[in-house]
Amino acid sequence: MVQAADLPPSPIVETYPANDRINRTWEFLIAPYFVAANITGTTQVGRLPSTDIDVGTDDILENLRFGAMVRAEALYQQKFGAMLDVAYMGLGASADSRVGGGRISVGVDQLIVEGMLFYRVHNSPQTSVDLYAGGRYWDINLDLNANGTFAGSFDISRGDDWIDPVIGIRAIHQFNDKWSANARGDIGGFGVASDFSWNVQAGVGYHFNQTWSAHLQYKALSVDYDNDKSGTNRFAYDTITHGPLLGVAARF
Repeated sequence: MVQAADLPPSPIVETYPANDRINRTWEFLIAPYFVAANITGTTQVGRLPSTDIDVGTDDILENLRFGAMVRAEALYQQKFGAMLDVAYMGLGASADSRVGGGRISVGVDQLIVEGMLFYRVHNSPQTSVDLYAGGRYWDINLDLNANGTFAGSFDISRGDDWIDPVIGIRAIHQFNDKWSANARGDIGGFGVASDFSWNVQAGVGYHFNQTWSAHLQYKALSVDYDNDKSGTNRFAYDTITHGPLLGVAARF
């Protein structure tokens, strides 16, 4: 499903003559967005064999039941900050694969919540660099519908939730008062919850004025999770969610 995205705050540039934001104690950002995601990978539920997941953007748009994605940030004295990102997508039976002589369709409900603290290690009129750390919460629910498999025909719903520790870096460069570029990368999991997780994204921003901007990025988020249980309690989720991200941001 979809995941979490990053719309970083723009550093203040000298080409904004009336902008006194750099002298403010607090700066805030709110940014709704949408990821036209593709989800590829495998999952295993209970005693069923590993099932391929291959959900394209067309499948997501066709089977989307509900989706909501938004990011919020607060920056104190241009040095210390916090960010919260919530991304939920509920899909109907959007992945269909051959398993055990029959077919299994998979519906996915995916909630990803990121909570991070960051420290601005570099801040110039054109460029800022942040180091961040925190947690990424996953809540995955799968609805499997099997027809004609060796185990028969049946419906089953399984899921799990966990929190991965995350560390990362992000940067943004302002070319002029209209255009900027940004990039972000992080790793997590480390065997605490998932075995490993990574996220990379990069793109450009267009700034209409000091408050409003639009952003286009490409984002890829991977997780390799296994609850290490056996029998009917087994749940594994090894996927990459990737695609273009489009969002708007308001800074005040």
